[in-house]
Amino acid sequence: MKKILSKNDLISVIVLAYNTEKYITRCLNSILNQTYQNLEVIVIDDGSTDKTNRLIKRKMKKDDRIILIEHENRGTYLSRLEGYKKANGKYLMYVDSDDYILKNMIEIMIQNLKEYHVDIVHCQYQVFRNEKIEIPKNILNRNVLMDMEHLEPQFFDLLYKTNHCDSICRQLIKKRGIMKNVSQIESNLTYKEDLACNLKIYKEMQSFLFIPDELYVYNENKDGITYSKDLNLLKKKMEDTIYVYYDLYQATKEFKIKDKKYYKNIASLKMIYFLTLFLSDLVCYSKIKQREFEDYIDGLLKQKKLKEIIRYVNKNNQMIELKKCNFIIYNQARLWINKKIKTFYYSSKYFCGYFIKEKHKIL
Repeated sequence: MKKILSKNDLISVIVLAYNTEKYITRCLNSILNQTYQNLEVIVIDDGSTDKTNRLIKRKMKKDDRIILIEHENRGTYLSRLEGYKKANGKYLMYVDSDDYILKNMIEIMIQNLKEYHVDIVHCQYQVFRNEKIEIPKNILNRNVLMDMEHLEPQFFDLLYKTNHCDSICRQLIKKRGIMKNVSQIESNLTYKEDLACNLKIYKEMQSFLFIPDELYVYNENKDGITYSKDLNLLKKKMEDTIYVYYDLYQATKEFKIKDKKYYKNIASLKMIYFLTLFLSDLVCYSKIKQREFEDYIDGLLKQKKLKEIIRYVNKNNQMIELKKCNFIIYNQARLWINKKIKTFYYSSKYFCGYFIKEKHKIL
């Protein structure tokens, strides 16, 4: 690829760190040793209580491109937002501190961004799991350029039908103009907050490039929120799931999608699907009593956004689509939606092992 880079192309890499002493050094090394060197690395220590902070400061002594911001625990979204506000670069990239990136990732991303004159470049990924690298099936095997006039159907298929746009990581983003609305998101989001951010970003972009290169490496960190069994965190994940997937459901209007009903159906069923998984987690792992669980679901079903989604799904007979995809999830979803809580409670315990495997495939 032809080199068309300028010395003025400073890139701000924003790293959110919270109790990742096992991974933070590997993460920072992968960024600092990039073939593209015109970087500032903004590390947000979100109130770590382990050795994470000490390890970051050790790296700072060796490389003055690191900027450390320390504060008490505020959560992922507010920390990412703070990094954005402090960034001096023309372009932004986010990397989670338990992950790492390939040595030439940033060079490939910036070259593609400038060659194709786009606002965002989005790459593929690998997964580091059980000491092995796994490469997910690549849904696109070539560079795909999309602009706001021609986003359908490939972009919306990526956004609605896959999890490729659920993370703000593995994207290189033009800072000016594109990120201006990310501060409008509910500030206490802790789950799917990246998807919420991406929805704001994508509504402002003019062009988007997907490249098939697997440049970002996700580390399966079972100590993180994704795999948490804490009662309050599980409840918070469900609240956030309703908030974010309702936003995705509503986005069909703002994106001016032609086939609104098709994508609204997908967003609605994804909300029901994830809520069913997390409600099952609540039963399997949190030691919640049946009565407390019944009260919780009763309160959940009174939420305005969820009530609208359930009405929409029932009106359009969309549960049949969930049945085609996953019969067990479909049955479990019908139980809690129809307030057959006792049956849901005990069947969740029975299917606990199944739900673990199901989450492993998608999270």
